[in-house]
Amino acid sequence: MLNRTHLQAALGLCLFLLSACGGGGGGSGSGTATQIVITPEQGNLIVGETRSFSAVALTSSGKEVDNVSFSWQSLDPTVAGIDSNGVATGNEIGVAIIAVTGTYKSGNITKTVSGSAMVGVLSPNSGQSNLTFSGTVQYEDRPYDMEGFTGDTEFLPVRGTVVNLVAIDGFATIATGVTDNDGNFSFPNTDFPVIDNSGRRAGIYIEVVSKTEPNNPTRIEIRNNPDEEALLSLISSGFDDSSGTTFTNLEVTATVDSGVGGLFNILDVFSMSSEFIQQDGGLCKPPATVPCVPPLLVAYWEPGSSEGSFYDDQLDAIFILGGGDADGDHDEYDDSVIAHEYGHFAVRHFSIDDSPGGAHFITDNKQDIRLSWSEGWGNFFSSAVRNNPVYVDTSTGGSFSFNLEDYSSAPAPSTLNSVAIYTTSEIAVTGVLWDLFDDSATLVSPVIESHDQIALGFEPIWQTLLQFTDAVPATMETFWLQFESSYPGSAAALQSIMVERKMDLFADASETSGQTPEETALTENGAAQEHTLYQTSPAAAAGDEDVIPFSVTAGMKYTLETVNLANGADTYLFITDSPNSSTPLSGLQNDNRNGRNHQNCGTNLFTGNSTCPNNDQTTLSSSINWTASNTTTLYAHVQRSPNAPPSAGLLGSYDIQLKKE
Repeated sequence: MLNRTHLQAALGLCLFLLSACGGGGGGSGSGTATQIVITPEQGNLIVGETRSFSAVALTSSGKEVDNVSFSWQSLDPTVAGIDSNGVATGNEIGVAIIAVTGTYKSGNITKTVSGSAMVGVLSPNSGQSNLTFSGTVQYEDRPYDMEGFTGDTEFLPVRGTVVNLVAIDGFATIATGVTDNDGNFSFPNTDFPVIDNSGRRAGIYIEVVSKTEPNNPTRIEIRNNPDEEALLSLISSGFDDSSGTTFTNLEVTATVDSGVGGLFNILDVFSMSSEFIQQDGGLCKPPATVPCVPPLLVAYWEPGSSEGSFYDDQLDAIFILGGGDADGDHDEYDDSVIAHEYGHFAVRHFSIDDSPGGAHFITDNKQDIRLSWSEGWGNFFSSAVRNNPVYVDTSTGGSFSFNLEDYSSAPAPSTLNSVAIYTTSEIAVTGVLWDLFDDSATLVSPVIESHDQIALGFEPIWQTLLQFTDAVPATMETFWLQFESSYPGSAAALQSIMVERKMDLFADASETSGQTPEETALTENGAAQEHTLYQTSPAAAAGDEDVIPFSVTAGMKYTLETVNLANGADTYLFITDSPNSSTPLSGLQNDNRNGRNHQNCGTNLFTGNSTCPNNDQTTLSSSINWTASNTTTLYAHVQRSPNAPPSAGLLGSYDIQLKKE
């Protein structure tokens, strides 16, 4: 039997079965309606009978708004109809949502406000005891490829989710159960060995709630918004238990068209993400002897909501876009986006995430190094959970996508491969982690890459993140240094992957372990030299100082400068007359060529955006202009700036050049 299903959040109204219904929409203030109160909010009537509903529009202070015209609608007229005066008629056993829209004038502006109530239609006969209900809950999924949704659908089980057996008479829950991994449910069960509805009028429905059951190690709840905190639910058509006691082989389906299929897709992707960490991540931090078990995730999704998709670290919650933005974009079927946000949630609880947040773009390789790591990790985690290198974010007008195997993207032509470089690019970070993880034998269309000779799976990557501490920011640099320490046998393979993405996390060729650097002298107006701010073991990687000789002629004007900064470099440049001196010659030192100090940058309190500089090639570079007083050999010293902003790295790469006028 295929049952009708209802989303208790349809049309953007307050139609949540597990919360008191009221109203929404409008603004606030004197004379502005913010809610509709319907009486009764939940009402019963018998098949063939009628019942009147009434409505009032209220301001935010509870004052009634006058001269409001109400229009009534039943969202399932086969169960119950309603006329223009709010009189409902019971047509068959089941539950229907009654929606009402109020229209009124505020000055010369016509405004609307909406609300809803629930009507349960009953049998005139009594229910029975010793009832049996069993069946399957599934949802309709929407497969996609690089170009967006394919147009096909498939039905997947709703797993590990709370299922209630509800008496329509009084809307009383008479039993609670859970779906198994195949979406199956059954009543009676261990907790409710007898299903009895004999004390009520007949009529029962099945309610599937947007939460996993409490004993499930995968703990997820999907609610409508942080103000109402209402769980959402899928309800079946009604069953007449006065005429029978056994109801088996039931099919309760959340379809795409009903608007509720996406709800259970969100729940399933979050469940997959939690399961992935538990099954593939290895043991949690010592002294733990079991895998990491993510805590309860409360996520918010509401049809018509304009909240974007993001992880809110203040609420410790994930928001998923519900189609209310200017483009009508929905994310409830964007598995890539959903799993990405769970990746942020996971590191918040088991590792460190120092990202300042804010806008970010996959073609930007000058990002705050903390942001590029955070978003790169989220992208990678999404692909790892799905074992799919393709990341797709659909939208009303098409889709945005990229493939981590070859850095192709849609819409074409793609320039992603050429810009996905440096530790300050989220896609470069994503690609490096993916190449470290991926197993070409399990991929549909693998790309053979000479630089990628390793496939470690998820555990070493997750275990590396577990070692992050507050002592240093969470960045690609931090990951590399911790991975090199924890997995030295795989460090060279990771280095090969990083080099392909131009992540220069290695020492200059002249800086071999245990030897004094012997840098090649700069030549005036010659080619720039490439350098990295990186020390080899046993010294800590950070703290490098490059000392580079050059010759000058008395009376000549010179410019010594660092250029082409990359990988989060921030240089401090000074000149001495001895390679071992740390005292700059008078006036011959510079931090930032623009003279600004960005050390204390942070977040704009009004916009929420970072005020720290991006890692472009020049902002944090250094430049010294002077006239040589002697013909001699001098020494350029380059260090990481002591005034580096938090958006910069601890390491980095740069070029240095000497110009003579």
